[in-house]
Amino acid sequence: MNKTLISFLLASAFSSAAVASPYLGLEYGYGTTNHDYNANFASDNVALDPSNEEGVFGAFAGYSFNEKWAIEFGYNQYELDDGHSQYNGTVPLPDGEYHQETEWDASVKAKQFTIAPVYTHAFNDKWTMKVKAGLTYTQYTTSQSKEEEFELVTNDDNEFTNTLVHEKKDFNEVGGVVAVGAEYAILPQLTLGANAKYQLDRFANTASLNVSTTYYF
Repeated sequence: MNKTLISFLLASAFSSAAVASPYLGLEYGYGTTNHDYNANFASDNVALDPSNEEGVFGAFAGYSFNEKWAIEFGYNQYELDDGHSQYNGTVPLPDGEYHQETEWDASVKAKQFTIAPVYTHAFNDKWTMKVKAGLTYTQYTTSQSKEEEFELVTNDDNEFTNTLVHEKKDFNEVGGVVAVGAEYAILPQLTLGANAKYQLDRFANTASLNVSTTYYF
């Protein structure tokens, strides 16, 4: 009986080792973010609400324990922006006449780290479905500014900026993330994929559609 048990454990170990493997991937997507940050310049009657403009970039590394389960660590970053400008006409300065413009800007930068178990279901040797749910730790930076820009009327290469307001704040949030997607194996170790992802914490929530590529070692 002991020999039978030992043989079974060895067979299970080698079976798991045969399918267990690390993997690396890159991801890029577009989405929308709702957040609690609004830059209000009350005296100027200007309110800014930063939104996604450049998409979400991500990278991840994981380890598959067997054909069904893996653990994955990820990094994502994105930036939200909004701005408003107002032309004020020309103003005389000691060295000539200048165009004057006032600009208001606001942004949110996010650097996000994730950890999540991943469940995989293979439909065939080409197509697989992946579902993951885990935790996020996000480093947010919010900033807002108001600047006056001056440009020489007779030579637009001659310009300067006067900063009137500049405020910046850093803080961190813990939240959660869920994603559902599919992968297609274009090579035995290389896949292309797509997923829908939703991330939530006390400051913001982001829904995105993403494409990815993953290499399995």
